[in-house]
Amino acid sequence: MNKKQLVSKMSQDLGIPQTQCKLQLEQIIATIHQALCEGEKVYIPQFGTFELRFHLPKNGRNPQTGEVIEIDGFNQPSFKVSNHLKMQLNT
Repeated sequence: MNKKQLVSKMSQDLGIPQTQCKLQLEQIIATIHQALCEGEKVYIPQFGTFELRFHLPKNGRNPQTGEVIEIDGFNQPSFKVSNHLKMQLNT
């Protein structure tokens, strides 16, 4: 399911215009994005948690020259599925 299909499904289920559904979905995504940029976790009950995980700097190796290089640490966004959703998917 892509974004357009999701908006269409939401519109049908809620009985509101697709333009309004699209704005609401974009606002939800923007809010999650903003919270992650500020280092916050976003917990949605019965769905899951969006959070940032920091990966420490490490040494790597250039495969062509064999030279050791340092790879900077970075934040990786992640999503952890709630137990409730896992149970629903596995029944």
